[in-house]
Amino acid sequence: MKHLKILSFIFINLFLISYQTSSGQQRESTKLKEHREQPGMTLGVNLEGPIGHFFDTDKSAFSVISHFKLPSNWFIRAEAGFENLTFSEENQEERNYHYQSNGSFLKLGILYDFFDVDEPGNNDNIFVGINYGFALQEHGSKSFIIENNYWDDYHGSLSKYVINNHWIEFLAGPRTELLKNLYMGWTLNLRVKITENNSRVLKPFSIPGYGKGDNNITLGFSYSLEYFIPWGKTP
Repeated sequence: MKHLKILSFIFINLFLISYQTSSGQQRESTKLKEHREQPGMTLGVNLEGPIGHFFDTDKSAFSVISHFKLPSNWFIRAEAGFENLTFSEENQEERNYHYQSNGSFLKLGILYDFFDVDEPGNNDNIFVGINYGFALQEHGSKSFIIENNYWDDYHGSLSKYVINNHWIEFLAGPRTELLKNLYMGWTLNLRVKITENNSRVLKPFSIPGYGKGDNNITLGFSYSLEYFIPWGKTP
């Protein structure tokens, strides 16, 4: 009888310890989940334009980017920027025409974060999502040459006029927290043009935020630095 009481005491204590440990882990997991789901937004820059300038010095582009945290693992993504393009004298001679374009673009979309790990201090993400993009630009050619081996070469010009383009953008990539609330990330972007307006006279050489103007599908790369601005107190 005495042995039975001892065994019962041990069993009850083991059960209580197991329950308290499980409850503690659940509370910690809940706390971590609440921390990862803290509402807020990021504000930063997309370095796609400045990096691209090293490969094409005729083009200057810059954009700001923001992510708005939603409940669960969803985010709203917004981006706005500009692009200016003017052929240099060297490129003008190679292409037999002069070209100039300046415009701005806006992107708005939604992302889902597949990276859901309950680890203290881990706020990293792996995004997959879709954007809608719109660009408004003014472009033209102040001089161009159409070569003709039989007749004389034709010299002409085309005054600047306004065009706009719309596209859908599929993107995926990781983002990591370098320092507290400071994030770095990159994405691969597949952009599909859906409509274009008033570009029949002259196809845009480059569409702001999209890429090559004569391609209906383009691939892009984004590299961002962002700072997270929380709303309310950290759990």
